[in-house]
Amino acid sequence: MFIFTFSAKLIFLVATSAVLQAILLAALLYFHPKSDKSVNVFLSLYILCVSILMLIPAVQQLFPSQIILYLMPFPLLIGPFLYLYVRSFKEAITWHKAWPHFLLFFIFLFLDYLLLPSLVNKYQASHQVPEETLLNPASPIRIMIRIIRNVQMIIYYFLAQRTLTSYQKTIPHLFSEISRIDLAWVRWLINGYLFLIISLLILFYFVVRYPDQFELLIVINTTIITPYIYLITFKGLTQPTLWQIMANEQKANLEKEIREAAEMESLKKDKKKNRSVKWQNENKIDEIVSRINETLQKEKLYQETELTLQNLADRIQFPSYQVSQAINEGMKKNFYDLVNSYRVEEAKRLLLDSKNRNYTILSVGFEAGFNSKTTFNTVFKKFTGLTPTEYRDKNLAMSVPA
Repeated sequence: MFIFTFSAKLIFLVATSAVLQAILLAALLYFHPKSDKSVNVFLSLYILCVSILMLIPAVQQLFPSQIILYLMPFPLLIGPFLYLYVRSFKEAITWHKAWPHFLLFFIFLFLDYLLLPSLVNKYQASHQVPEETLLNPASPIRIMIRIIRNVQMIIYYFLAQRTLTSYQKTIPHLFSEISRIDLAWVRWLINGYLFLIISLLILFYFVVRYPDQFELLIVINTTIITPYIYLITFKGLTQPTLWQIMANEQKANLEKEIREAAEMESLKKDKKKNRSVKWQNENKIDEIVSRINETLQKEKLYQETELTLQNLADRIQFPSYQVSQAINEGMKKNFYDLVNSYRVEEAKRLLLDSKNRNYTILSVGFEAGFNSKTTFNTVFKKFTGLTPTEYRDKNLAMSVPA
């Protein structure tokens, strides 16, 4: 009996320590001076709800009473907060958009308050927890609750994956420079969430199969979740969001642009539907394509490192959705490839110009509109099959008389 009590208190201490760290990390993520609060609020709340997931089993061991019922609904917020975090990358999330995702949580919270009075009266005289009650981790009702929670988490995993995939497809239609828009870590975050689901399913199996090993399972659960929380906090602090990258005057149009680009992407998948919405006047596409090429060539807009679709649309005085459609259908490209093809051609000209022999590769890249050597090398090789250095050396060697 002494060993069990010591174990329970130790486990509670470990879990509480992990939760307190998670709370501090969530606060740091949200209140950091460089934090984008409109986005990171959801990541901070996600971290808090994941931390509660660590605390529930420990509370159950040390305090076998109705207090556990207050905590049980909170894991139902984990999936919604992850999904809203990913979704906030492409649109501002208002309460009107968010509240339906919290409905299941509020239902369970309401049921808890209905059940609590009767449970409190029932167990005032005894600390025994009959198997059929909510307070027993292996009871049928608790098992059903875990099943609902796990199914909900799986659903939100697929929702988050679909949202991120859709967002990734729209990026090249809107931006000419995407090296700072790193979504790989968000994919890692979602996959980490999947790993969390799998670990909970395994934990769920062992709780039912080996209830006497519950303390060990709590330690394993905490050991898995804590490093995950640290990693996502670090990335949340160091990775700028799209809203931070954009200039203030561009933010107002960004949500609309992303929505229009997503619609264009979906239309490409449905050829029949695509034909039905094509402009009646094909000359309109040709006119916009002509204006795009003329403007890029004469004004050299591609030299603007942060050039966006909206910038180009404003310059040629056409709606951004029409400009995007003209690039996609009339030029068979996306905005990213269009602008960077001009940059590569400019870089090729600069590399072979005898006046620029003293230019470094990086200087040529900057002059052409690229913002880093890595991006310059990657894009240049994509279009030419050679790095800038290889291209210059090869062409200079060919120009030297035998």
